[in-house]
Amino acid sequence: MKIVAMIPVRLSSQRIPKKNLRLLGDKVLAQWVGQACNKSKMFSEIYINSESTIFEKIAKEMGINFYKRSEYLSTNEASNDEFALDFINNVECDVLVQVNSTSPFTTPEDIVGVVNLLINGKYQTVHTVKNEQIEGIYDDSPLNFDPLKKMPPSQELVPIQLFTSSIMAWDTSSFRKNMDKYGCAVYGGEDRIGYYTISGSGMIDIDNEKDFFLAETVLKITEKEQPKQYYEI
Repeated sequence: MKIVAMIPVRLSSQRIPKKNLRLLGDKVLAQWVGQACNKSKMFSEIYINSESTIFEKIAKEMGINFYKRSEYLSTNEASNDEFALDFINNVECDVLVQVNSTSPFTTPEDIVGVVNLLINGKYQTVHTVKNEQIEGIYDDSPLNFDPLKKMPPSQELVPIQLFTSSIMAWDTSSFRKNMDKYGCAVYGGEDRIGYYTISGSGMIDIDNEKDFFLAETVLKITEKEQPKQYYEI
């Protein structure tokens, strides 16, 4: 079984200009997740997927591969379905694992967990999620609480799961079938879909300046041991 990792990056970014060339610590975002992919030891090949050859240099420095997609597939009009299909149509693989650079604190352990869940759980699609153990409402209806009952301790609530989209994995033959039938495949279509829970800083997804500031703050904290302090009675 050939398992391939793809790190999609675009040169352009509307909310954070040149986001994928901006340093977080001493590395760009793709280098953070590329390093995690390498350490996971799960992949036959690892690729940065971009329209810009700037990232080819970064890929070579990391000892990984570069795949150049078309300019159109890096526009806002192109979907994840489209650029993932383009990739698997040109790079042979049985399993494609997309590791998004916008989640720079993705760990090798979580990458291993996603791949193992897909294979050992006999899923065709796996997505990462985070647990929110708080009352949730959808379309004006309660999801995990009863308005006619007392408010329970938060730890007793059934968690609501939200996508983190930090890691996504697909059996590529199933991906193609869903694309042929529905014109989309990222969510999993009629596949057997598994969900892998991410926690801690791995949940951080950089979409705007505040997110980048949060990532920089987390990095500073993790690089320096913080002593536990308490109010003295």
